[in-house]
Amino acid sequence: MKKFIAIAVAVLLVALSALPVFAESLNSPIATKANYVIHTSDDIEGGKIVAQYETAVGEDGRQTILLQGIPEEGYDFGSWIIDGNYVPQGNLTDSVLKIVISSDITVKAVFNKSGAPTTAPVTPEKKIVDDGSKSPQTGSTDYVAYAVMFSSIVALIALAVVARRRSKKK
Repeated sequence: MKKFIAIAVAVLLVALSALPVFAESLNSPIATKANYVIHTSDDIEGGKIVAQYETAVGEDGRQTILLQGIPEEGYDFGSWIIDGNYVPQGNLTDSVLKIVISSDITVKAVFNKSGAPTTAPVTPEKKIVDDGSKSPQTGSTDYVAYAVMFSSIVALIALAVVARRRSKKK
């Protein structure tokens, strides 16, 4: 009977070790800081940039900021030039632009003299960033866990049948 209990416990431990494969994937932890850095140039001709943080860096590693391009007299706002990981919530030719960032960025505003033709925005090519919020799956696919659990149940049943037959022989 002691052998039966020892084997049953061992089979149960094997079956239970397969359960973490079924665990729900959680959001990956991301090191956060209070705010990302917004680099701006002080030598902008024709205006200035005002950047405001609308949110702190969230658990997903993103932060919303508001950019305002304020032209000086005799100038009109042209466009934004932004380098870094961002998603605009508007057009780059809007003087007030809300963007969602996921890293430090460099921002420049282009101002045109009033009446001069506007300059098309020249934004550096966007970097592709894996914004997946799910942790990578560890271990094999789910069918392996089902196979281990099924094998464990069959082994427990076989163990019970063998133990019953042995107890009847005595």
